[in-house]
Amino acid sequence: MNNFTWFIPTIVMFGKGTATKIGDQIAGIGAKKIMLIMGGQSVFKSGAYEQVAESLKRNKIEFIEMTGVKSNPRVEFVREAIARLAVTPVDVIVPVGGGSVYDTAKAIAAGAKYNGDIWDLVKGKASISKTLPVMGVVTASATSSEMNNIAVISNHETEEKLSFTSPLLYPRLSIIDPELQYTLPERQTVAGGIDAMAHVMERYFEGNEIPELLWDQHEVFLRSMLRCIPRLRANPRDYDARAEYAWTAALCHNGSLSCGLKNRGDFSSHKLGHALSLFYDTPHGDSLSIMMPAWIEYVSKFNPLPLERFTKNIMGLDELRSTFRSWGAPVTLREIKVPECDIERIVDNVAKLGPIGTFKILEREDIIEITKISW
Repeated sequence: MNNFTWFIPTIVMFGKGTATKIGDQIAGIGAKKIMLIMGGQSVFKSGAYEQVAESLKRNKIEFIEMTGVKSNPRVEFVREAIARLAVTPVDVIVPVGGGSVYDTAKAIAAGAKYNGDIWDLVKGKASISKTLPVMGVVTASATSSEMNNIAVISNHETEEKLSFTSPLLYPRLSIIDPELQYTLPERQTVAGGIDAMAHVMERYFEGNEIPELLWDQHEVFLRSMLRCIPRLRANPRDYDARAEYAWTAALCHNGSLSCGLKNRGDFSSHKLGHALSLFYDTPHGDSLSIMMPAWIEYVSKFNPLPLERFTKNIMGLDELRSTFRSWGAPVTLREIKVPECDIERIVDNVAKLGPIGTFKILEREDIIEITKISW
């Protein structure tokens, strides 16, 4: 097992009714005014907004609202929120939503304390030295943004979808009430679960033979999602399945599964999938249900060991694709109506990042082959 340092400063409150305590927690750090970050109507349908707003009012916390975060969050929204904060400062950024809302909140929290454009921080042209605290409520589990120091933002002007990290991007508090996810559309539950599985598989297929404990940990989380997603498709209000799903998703990408790995994960599939989200607004989970199997199929020719173990203990690659398809998720570019003539555009967008990957270093020629497999 390789050396590692693991740091998680986020406080997690988990379970029924916990969203009603958000105001108490914010008041507990002396905050008087916050910015509420949300997506669309789902926060109202689930009851999350009502619970959060009532909790804030009860604690005499003033709040301003920014709604309209998209599933692949845009830098324009972040800039708009930062500009608003310059006129109306707040003490805390409060995301109420899923990973995109949390990522947006993190970017706003960092940008509000930076004397320059937020894209400088995303591109690594400047370092994050200070942020506003982020204290939020999860209403759609998938990305583990509620428990990690990562944010992903899209810039359509530069045709980039990029992640950026900092120890200062960890949320101070995340509240996870599984009941607030009862009203999620089935497609969102499926896509979120596949995203969580992909976070595990990016590490499972990092290209090195890893200690038995780490193999076992990865397989436990994969089995959890394979168990929970069919149950939630059958009954979205199955609390036990919803709770296990939510906690599994939070743990899949909070850094714990990277501990002891040589490379801490590959994440080529995510970079391949980001191009689909950028150009076609493909939901993140759908981009991964397409690109993850194609990537595994290609790189396993160079090192069959991880796939052999995966096939023995979880399922074969064909069964993985069949499972995704049975859940209603796409497994080819054709299914999301990407024309074959667009393959070069996708490849160009990924290739400009330079060689990617750890399982196999992927050059442009490799990216072409993987994209062809996915079509």
